[in-house]
Formats: sequence, structure tokens, C-alpha cells
Amino acid sequence: MAVLQKFRLIFKSVKKHFQWVETETGVSGSQLWALAQIAAAPGLRVTELARALVIHQSTASNLIDKLAQRKLLRRERTSADQRVVLLYLTACGQAVVAKAPRPFAGVLPDALARLPHADLCALDALLKALAQLMRVRDASGRRTPLADI
Repeated sequence: MAVLQKFRLIFKSVKKHFQWVETETGVSGSQLWALAQIAAAPGLRVTELARALVIHQSTASNLIDKLAQRKLLRRERTSADQRVVLLYLTACGQAVVAKAPRPFAGVLPDALARLPHADLCALDALLKALAQLMRVRDASGRRTPLADI
């Protein structure tokens, strides 16, 4: 039961952080992370953004569509290959990132990144074993932003 309580604490903390981010910025946690990635690397490609956020490319495209509709980013196509889309923040998008609470990636990815490598590997192995014991598993969750779960 103590382990279950720790999972509850982690999930509730993640949810609370995402709610705080949305209250402070008006964008979801996954949208903020995407904006921050683009701010750090203007001209980022859609595939590069998907890789950085560890999400499926179609999920990244949907995220980009929402941000573009809100005029927080703009897309540019290269003249050499019109299939290549480069992403840039608008002034409004830059303002959102500037006032946003940290960490941009969320509290769980931030905490995982600060674990010693050996501990992270051990945690990975234990979580893999736990997932294999579960009777119901949804593999699509592996590429779904935490803010959207």
C-alpha cells in the first residue's frame, strides 16, 4: 500500500503542476513544453519537436495546430523542400514562455532527469516488470503527453 500511495502522490503532484501551469499561462503543460522547445531552438522541425517531447509525430502536429490557431507559433516552409515545416514562436508565444512557471517539461520529467543514471535504469526495469503484470495495458499511453492522460 505504501508504493500505491507514492504513485498517487506522484500522479496528484503532476496533475497539480499542470493545473498551475494552465492557470498561470493559459496553455496546457504539453503546449508549454512544446513552446519552450521551440523557443530554445527556433526553426525546429515537427519531427524534431515530436522526438524532444517523446510523442508521436501526429500528436505533435495536433499540438502545433492548436498553438498556431492561438497565434503562439508560426510555421514556415523551406523553399528547397515544401514538405519541411520549421517552427517559430510569435511574440505572444515568447511572452507565454517568458512568464511560465518552471520546469517547462513538468515536474515528473524534471525529477527523472535529476535521478542518478543507475537509479533511473533500476526504476525503468521495475516499472517494466510492473507493467507486464498488469492485466490491462494501453501501449498508446507511451507516446501521450502526461498533461493529456
